[in-house]
Order: sequence, then C-alpha cells, then structure tokens
Amino acid sequence: MGKIIVSENALAKLAALTTMQCYGVVGLVPTSFKERFSSLLSKDKASRGVKVEIQGRHVSFTVYVVLQSGVKVSEVASTIIRQVSYALEKFTGLKDIDVNVVIKSVRREN
Repeated sequence: MGKIIVSENALAKLAALTTMQCYGVVGLVPTSFKERFSSLLSKDKASRGVKVEIQGRHVSFTVYVVLQSGVKVSEVASTIIRQVSYALEKFTGLKDIDVNVVIKSVRREN
C-alpha cells in the first residue's frame, strides 16, 4: 500500500484561498523579504502570506493578512481561524492544526 504526501505549498495554497474568502480580508502579505522578492519573479502567488510549519502530525499555519477598514478585528480573525482549520482538517484529515492570524495592515476600501 502506498502513502499520500501533501506538500507544504499545497497546504499553504489551501489556507490562502480559504482566508481570501473570509469577510473583511482584503489581501495577504508576503511573510518575509525573501517571499516578497520571489513573488515578484513567480507567477504563482496563491500561497504567499501563509507560513506552514510541520512537526510530525501537528501542522501550524500563520496567515499574514490585510483587513478592510471598519471591520471588527476579533471577529474576522476568529472567522479565519475557524474556516482555515475546517478546510484543512477536511482536506487532510489531520486534527492537530493551529492557525495564527497576523494583521499586517488595514486598508480603506473606496
């Protein structure tokens, strides 16, 4: 019998796509200078703004977001945590998932 391997990049993309669907999220921000630079050169920007750490069967995600001005930060962050946790648990079957949200900026929508 074989085994299934899900890459960190695939997990990061799923977390990023799920985060972008949450109300109040305007965008994701690169997590580091290296990611910022590489995102300029790469066409694939779907996983930017998400840091993934895997330790055994424990997976930790840190999502760096820009929020819309006027939203309640605690509610949006709570929604991101719930939605990303649910999507990743459903996708991978893992139960030991942590999601952290870092608000990098607030943007006024015109």
